[in-house]
Amino acid sequence: MNMTKVKPAKSTLKLCSIAVLCFTFISAPLLSPALEQKAAAAGEQKPFPQQVSYPGITKPNHVTQAQLNTDVATYYNSWKASYLKNNLSSLPGGYYVKGDITGSADGYKPLGSSEGQGYGMVITALMAGYDANAKTIYDGLYKTARAYKSSQNANLMGWVVADAAGAQGHFDSATDGDIDIAYSLILAHYQWGSAGTINYLAEAKKMITSGIKASNVTDNKRLNLGDWDGKNVLNTRPSDWMLSHLRAFYDVTGDQVWLDVINNLYSVYTSFSASYSPNTGLISDFVVGNPPQPAPKNYLNEFPETNEYNYNAARVPTRIVMDYALYGDARGKTIVDKIATWIKGKTSNNPNNVKDGYKLDGTVTGSASGPAGVFVSPFIAAAVSNSSNQAWINDGWDFMKSHKTGYYDDSFTMLNMLFISGNWWKPAAGGTTPDTQAPTAPANLTAAASSSSQINLTWSASTDNVGVTGYQIYRAGTQVGTSTTTSYSDTGLTASTSYSYTVKAIDAAGNLSGASNTATATTNSGTTPPSNLALNKTGVSSSNESASYAAAKAFDGNATTRWASVEGVDPQWIYVDLGSVKKISQVKLSWEAAYGKSYKIQVSTDSGTPTNWTDVFSTTTGNGAIDDISIAPQNARYVRLYATARGTSYGYSLYEFEVYGTDS
Repeated sequence: MNMTKVKPAKSTLKLCSIAVLCFTFISAPLLSPALEQKAAAAGEQKPFPQQVSYPGITKPNHVTQAQLNTDVATYYNSWKASYLKNNLSSLPGGYYVKGDITGSADGYKPLGSSEGQGYGMVITALMAGYDANAKTIYDGLYKTARAYKSSQNANLMGWVVADAAGAQGHFDSATDGDIDIAYSLILAHYQWGSAGTINYLAEAKKMITSGIKASNVTDNKRLNLGDWDGKNVLNTRPSDWMLSHLRAFYDVTGDQVWLDVINNLYSVYTSFSASYSPNTGLISDFVVGNPPQPAPKNYLNEFPETNEYNYNAARVPTRIVMDYALYGDARGKTIVDKIATWIKGKTSNNPNNVKDGYKLDGTVTGSASGPAGVFVSPFIAAAVSNSSNQAWINDGWDFMKSHKTGYYDDSFTMLNMLFISGNWWKPAAGGTTPDTQAPTAPANLTAAASSSSQINLTWSASTDNVGVTGYQIYRAGTQVGTSTTTSYSDTGLTASTSYSYTVKAIDAAGNLSGASNTATATTNSGTTPPSNLALNKTGVSSSNESASYAAAKAFDGNATTRWASVEGVDPQWIYVDLGSVKKISQVKLSWEAAYGKSYKIQVSTDSGTPTNWTDVFSTTTGNGAIDDISIAPQNARYVRLYATARGTSYGYSLYEFEVYGTDS
């Protein structure tokens, strides 16, 4: 495998690629005369300019809306003249976006990439009406995308465009280009309808399900790097996390997997930032592992800075803010507000001081002589979620409208200008249909005391037709807190007291779910805190991957060592001998990437080798990470994890298997 396939296209300075943006608008057109005469040139349903306003989003206010529209149109004219080409002798009528690639093109002369094709198709669909030839151009871009199909999955596009018949079907894919192309087909459906020569909606659905879902959505609900990559990998590129694109995929397919991926990617981001960028909110070019961490330096031979916020990750703020602007997910606002606050302080509120590379703690590593659009534009986009950033937004607009250096920066700037000016509309019927559907009720709520004054709650995530934005926590019917994750710690409680809880989910429109099941826990007495009864006790397992992954590793209190079973065999089990019968009430499983999807917790009070087991907990929806399980108090000498279905193609692996309770 030539790993250069995962790389984005190249600027004049470093390897880079840009965010594709999608945001909801409330339509309120006020066309300037110069633009109005070009509108609806091919029966467009949403001709440029749409100039709508996003709820909670701040536009530049130092110029009029008409001037914003003119700035976008002027920039588009320059972008189109420089990069939109129709000169393929091997594919007459095929359009492409001219741009550089990285790495080897296997002897072909590269002209562009699937990344550029996606950018061009999104831009063209949004500029339709202003550009009288937009539909012809878009159909030509799609013709090229289909002709240059991937060698691995024909529903996706190969990475390289070259003017040779042999290049068609020769290259494998890159995830970001395909997500943009599929999304642009949804835009095209709502722009021109799907009753013409190309059934845009049918082609979008096929690409989404048989292409991207089949090849790029991993077993652990992340996105891999291309159709050459595995389905059980943990490596992922945050710049591919086009969250509102994925919501559009859900809208047209009704497939829950897209909401699951969105929720998981938010969880990955939150966990990563808490550990590596708590003050900046930045994320690295590539993320690996579980818990998530920065990829090693020079990962996949991309370039040395793959463990930093560099030319890949620079696109991320726009990926995140668009989910807040388009669908109102407050998790996105939380992330970009932190990033915007940091970058304004770092640059003394001057976009011209933005550098082209940062460590995760905010230390400058970039070396470009001037600001790069791929870094500046997302930082401006991130700031629009808060009106206190008005001056920064105004200065950023002036930077973008005059910044032209090459394919990468110009395409990226074009997309950001469409969003910030209000000319990127939500791809849905009507565009602003009110959301009246409530999320599903949270399930599997558990409560466990961690001290004499604190009870920890965990539950399974709710689902929603648009997206869950948070949860409300109720104690004895009275709301006591909120959470954007599937856990909550209730503090300030009274010792030796029983408390009952329920949880409700809420979406961006304020729709509230029904209540979860009721969970009850009693705070500790305040004399002796609970202890891990399994710590350094004897462990026994059905198998070990090797001596380095013996059962004892799960009970040694060391979060860096682990037990691992052999791979690909079910069932597998591991148990601990507590030494004598104890009264247990909690089990905590800290999974490595190889986790159990279906498993039971069993106990035995046998005096010798245990043979009689009683089930005290079971699940078929395990999803890895940490499972903190509260159970009704049980007498047990032996506590066993009995797993019957794996969440990955590997075996089962635990960093720690903890058991809490008291002497019987």
